Amino acid sequence: MEKENTVRSFGRSAVALVAMGIIAKLIGALYRVPLTNIVGAEGMGLYQMVFPLYTVLLAFCGSGMSGAVSRVVAKYTALGNDGAAKRTIKIAIVPLIVTSVVCTAGVAILRNVISGVQGNTDAGIAYLALCPSLLFSGGINVLRGYFQGKSQMLPGGISQLIEQIIKLVLGLYLSRLLMPYGVKYAVAGALVGVSASELTALLYLVIRYAAVGNRRVRISSVPALAAEISEELSVAPPVADKTILKELFSFALSVTLGALVLPITQMIDSVLVINLLMHGGAGRESATAMFGLFVGPVGTLINMPTVVVLSVAIAFLPTITRAVEKNEDASLPTRSAAKWIMLFVIPITAVFLAFPEQVCNTLYRKGLTVEQLVLAAQLLRVQAMSVFYVGILQLSTAVLQGYNKAHRPVINLLIGACVKVGLTPFTVRAFGITGAAFATTLCYAVAATLSMRCATKRLTICADIKNAFIKPLVFTVLGALAFWGITVALNNTAIPYLWQMLIGAAAFIIVYALGILFTGAINVKSEVMHLFKFRRRKQQDL
Repeated sequence: MEKENTVRSFGRSAVALVAMGIIAKLIGALYRVPLTNIVGAEGMGLYQMVFPLYTVLLAFCGSGMSGAVSRVVAKYTALGNDGAAKRTIKIAIVPLIVTSVVCTAGVAILRNVISGVQGNTDAGIAYLALCPSLLFSGGINVLRGYFQGKSQMLPGGISQLIEQIIKLVLGLYLSRLLMPYGVKYAVAGALVGVSASELTALLYLVIRYAAVGNRRVRISSVPALAAEISEELSVAPPVADKTILKELFSFALSVTLGALVLPITQMIDSVLVINLLMHGGAGRESATAMFGLFVGPVGTLINMPTVVVLSVAIAFLPTITRAVEKNEDASLPTRSAAKWIMLFVIPITAVFLAFPEQVCNTLYRKGLTVEQLVLAAQLLRVQAMSVFYVGILQLSTAVLQGYNKAHRPVINLLIGACVKVGLTPFTVRAFGITGAAFATTLCYAVAATLSMRCATKRLTICADIKNAFIKPLVFTVLGALAFWGITVALNNTAIPYLWQMLIGAAAFIIVYALGILFTGAINVKSEVMHLFKFRRRKQQDL
């Protein structure tokens, strides 16, 4: 019964965070599409040039700390020591503030030097617009980690929504407003929106945390309940700040190193790929535009499913951590997570493989030329398998982190990154920008294979082959046939191209979803009934 409750608790957490992640990423996709249509391929190249270094600095400013805080808070909550869990925030936030200030100042001072090394000095103003967000990232990651460690996924999810909405509204407004002054100013306006979105998300999390703290103070003022809380806290042994700090940074170090691998690789790409293309005869604007297609429109499509997979892994991490700390079996929630991940990544991978032209034409035909759309479709097809490999990688990473083996995914990802960097000069010279996409896919394939091998040594995942692989493959094929049939039938009609694609996509989703539901791959009724009972029981307790 306890194992079943653990799985259901994981399910509620995963559903909450995944739902928020899907909505946030859809908003993000809506943002990138009109932004591409405003600033074009060259503008997206400038936009994406700044993000590899920005992501590297984000790792130093606390992206690895989010998982560490989540794990430590989950551990002490499971042990009944809520005081130690709450002190984790104060212990984690101080070094991150110092690091954020140093990184922000460094980027602001060296922005022109950095952009010159990358091959296009126009990116300097983009760095200046984006670097203030580094000041807010540490606090965001610590507070998100705290709420996730408490299995409260809504605050983190809502903060992601806030980020995306502010970025969408303000970023697009500023980019369109500044476009008459030049592409680089339009890109800078979009990045000002990113900085503003980070600040707004931080303010929300601070207010949410303060509200929870005040509510606890009011509850503890009831004498009987205060005595009960005091008795519970007295059972938990005291934990020194030094112990918490050691646990945080021992875990965060591995996660941070892992978070640095891909951004550093992408930063190398931003220098290597553009210069290789220019060495091959492309002009500066053309090379920047091709790189922009690779990491902008195409990269956005590849990253959309990644955030859903990552949301499942994040929701899963506290559950497996508690199981490990209490010496319980963590295989049940792991199999559930594997099923949800495969149900999502298999159809997305198939769509990108089979219909990249339709996807790119539907989303980007107003901002890209015909030649750029053809190239974007080629890049999307080459990178499609990355979606599947990222799903495997995130699942195995969560297992290894839960077993306090966070260094293993880092090593494996580093091996994959070395393969990518080593192959990129040869593949780009041989195949142009498409070669860079192939090297990226191979990076994820190597890292995912090695990490899954390490994870299965510690935990028998035993994925449900029938529900996690066979049924998704069958109904993906049927959905693809429905999409193809409808779009062919509507091709010579007066219906606009956009509506043809939307009708075909709706047919794909309906066929796939109904097939999964009616064959029992997911028992939605059971999940909904359990969630309803849980909420009703919670209300009765209050």
